[in-house]
Amino acid sequence: MQLKDLGKHLVVIALLAVAAILYFNPLLTGKVLLQSDIQQYKSMSRQMAEQKEAKPEEETYWIDNAFLGMPTYQLGARYPADFLQPFYYITRVLPRPANLLFLYLVGAYILFTVLGIKRFYAFFGAFAFGFSTYLLIILQVGHNTKAEAIGYFPLVLAGFLLLLQDKRLKGWLLSVLALGMQIRANHYQMTYYLLLLLLVMGLVYLWEARKNNQLPSFVQQMSLFSLAGLLALGLNATPLMATKEYANFSTRGPSELKVGLDGSPKAQTAGLDYEYITQYSYGLFESFSLIFPRIQGGGSREDLGVDSDLYTYLIRAGASRQQAQSFVSSVPTYWGDQPILEAPAYIGVSLFFLALIGFRSSRGPLRKSLLIAIVLSLLLSWGKNIPWLTHFLIDYFPLYNKFRAVSSAQVILELCVPILAIWGLSNFVKKESSERQKILLQSGLVFGGLLVLMFLFKGMLTFQGPIDSYLRQGYGNEILQQIVAARKAIYTEDLLRALFFCGGIGVLLGAWNYQKLKKEFALGLLFVLVVADLMQVALRYQNQDLFVRKSVVNTAFTPTSVDQTILQDKSRYRVYDSDAQLSNARTANFHRALGGYHGAKPRRLQEVMDFFKIHRAESILNMLNVKYVLYQEEGEKKVLINPKAQGIAWPVDSLAIVDDAFSELNNLKTLDLSRNATIQSNRLPSDFRLPKTIDSTFQIRLVDDKPSDLRYQYQAGKSQFVVFSEAFYKNGWKAYIDDTEVPIYRVNYLLRAAWLPSDSSEIRFVFNPPIVRQGTQFRWGSLLLFFICLSGGLLYTKKTSR
Repeated sequence: MQLKDLGKHLVVIALLAVAAILYFNPLLTGKVLLQSDIQQYKSMSRQMAEQKEAKPEEETYWIDNAFLGMPTYQLGARYPADFLQPFYYITRVLPRPANLLFLYLVGAYILFTVLGIKRFYAFFGAFAFGFSTYLLIILQVGHNTKAEAIGYFPLVLAGFLLLLQDKRLKGWLLSVLALGMQIRANHYQMTYYLLLLLLVMGLVYLWEARKNNQLPSFVQQMSLFSLAGLLALGLNATPLMATKEYANFSTRGPSELKVGLDGSPKAQTAGLDYEYITQYSYGLFESFSLIFPRIQGGGSREDLGVDSDLYTYLIRAGASRQQAQSFVSSVPTYWGDQPILEAPAYIGVSLFFLALIGFRSSRGPLRKSLLIAIVLSLLLSWGKNIPWLTHFLIDYFPLYNKFRAVSSAQVILELCVPILAIWGLSNFVKKESSERQKILLQSGLVFGGLLVLMFLFKGMLTFQGPIDSYLRQGYGNEILQQIVAARKAIYTEDLLRALFFCGGIGVLLGAWNYQKLKKEFALGLLFVLVVADLMQVALRYQNQDLFVRKSVVNTAFTPTSVDQTILQDKSRYRVYDSDAQLSNARTANFHRALGGYHGAKPRRLQEVMDFFKIHRAESILNMLNVKYVLYQEEGEKKVLINPKAQGIAWPVDSLAIVDDAFSELNNLKTLDLSRNATIQSNRLPSDFRLPKTIDSTFQIRLVDDKPSDLRYQYQAGKSQFVVFSEAFYKNGWKAYIDDTEVPIYRVNYLLRAAWLPSDSSEIRFVFNPPIVRQGTQFRWGSLLLFFICLSGGLLYTKKTSR
């Protein structure tokens, strides 16, 4: 690359940075985006932040302020030998979330440049990819790791294509870096979808290579890409190994329960169950919202505006202007099957039309790959709506049952459609006038036919959805009928809107083809039209009110009077929010909470609390040391004090030994857990013996309560078997009495226990996970291998250039 070209690329990249900042322009006034998921994350990781502030040089790999305790592997743990971290800091030059939008734009620009198209088309393509509604809305709600993982899709694809172009050293280097950073983003569901896209492309290019007698070269190229993938995995060894370990402990792993919590038969699975995986499945008809955003109502709540018929109806019905305006600003227009939809995954009707033109204008394996990937993406996103395919994938595809929200598989087409559109457009303009005319006519007929069918289909639709029974109860039948009428109106509006944008594209390209407009002017207007199409929909769902002062973000969860009362208790206890249960981290922001917010909760705690909901066994909360129970009454949080909370630890003199997990769980509702414990027989050594009585003089207190280092002092007249109200996690926790390691037993389904001899007075639990040390060794080995391969590549390039 010449210095002149590099300078021009840097100018374009600077313009993309400006575009990212301007889109999130409140950042220029010092405001920050209040992201709901990030607030939950901050509450979950509170103890990590406290540890970092107190001792920046130390890293804690365990927290106990949520979920009874869990590893920090999926909470942003920092691991040694993170050689990719400097590249991560480069991506954080812009403030969040502009930095992630910038990553979208730059990655796409580099990909289109690698495709060999002119700079204008690459710039155009960056906007076409980066301003897709779905990619922007996940930034608003705080899915930062998902956004970062998607942001590296184009760069990985660019490295893959460079290798196929036989630019081996450049392709290999970019592939190592892009794959490494994509995996480092720590959203493995997105990595899984990226691998599916690469698999499709690999198979298509393999077929082409075989057909053209180029198999040896293709095998070499793919070997280099595979080597890049292995190095990327190695550079991320620690988080990958830790995640795999934690997965078995979490709801993403297999359960030991062979029957349901009520004793009924239970389908066995090594991951998430089918209903949970497919809860967010895109409907077949709903998929048209990719190009007609409100064809099925848009998002769960739409602002219809004061010029809508619904507003007029409310005014005529006697509502005040303020009431009517408030109602129409958040109308439940969505009538699809998903539980909630922040916004439709709109890719742009203008881009869809350009993709039709691009498909007719292009040839070769890339076109085939993109088409197959788009179809595959749609099929995966339909989930429970095509159960035969989804069941097959869950049963036979590795790791497919570890991921939920199958609708997010559409990220594949979110990339493929812009590529087909912009790459295809660059091919379209190179063709003869007569062929361009033919392509335009054919694409127009296809799109026009689709529009006609959608207009005709309107008469066959009911415009009613699963939530309408609740709306009827809440608003009454007349209001519901007005909402249904609004759904019909916005259906028609979106079809007419599509006609406007695609008609505009057809006119611009046709006028240029007939030499009525200069090419540069026509393409410039085309760029404006496409960006206007994308931004009009994206900004509809971009809530500017979520940009707030930094002080508001830092105090997003403020303690209530109940929280302040509880915080006066300086003993060690847990707080349970009976309304939020295990689905909100607010309580964890102030207390050691039983609940939390995470996509992979500790599985045994989830099962115990599900069992508690069925049987209401008070003994479960007691053994978990729940001293305070929060509940909602008349819109206000109140608290109940549980006087039976069993504290930090207690001795038992009876052990119910069972053969299976359900029996152990079932014992929790029948045993007096203050004196008894239950355990599976395979957890005990054959010579294990309990004391016959509890020592009445036994006392124990916690003298050091760091999350990953608990030190207890106790007094015992005779040896005791003691249960601790802490989570059992076999990988990493060690117990020491007088510096001698002693075994930790898992009892009561999820708690830890230990034998305390009378001739000692202290026991210490330390969490020092060996997986971190093992992963660090792999990372150093991968770095060494990378430099060996790089040296070999440089020598080979120098030799061949001679």
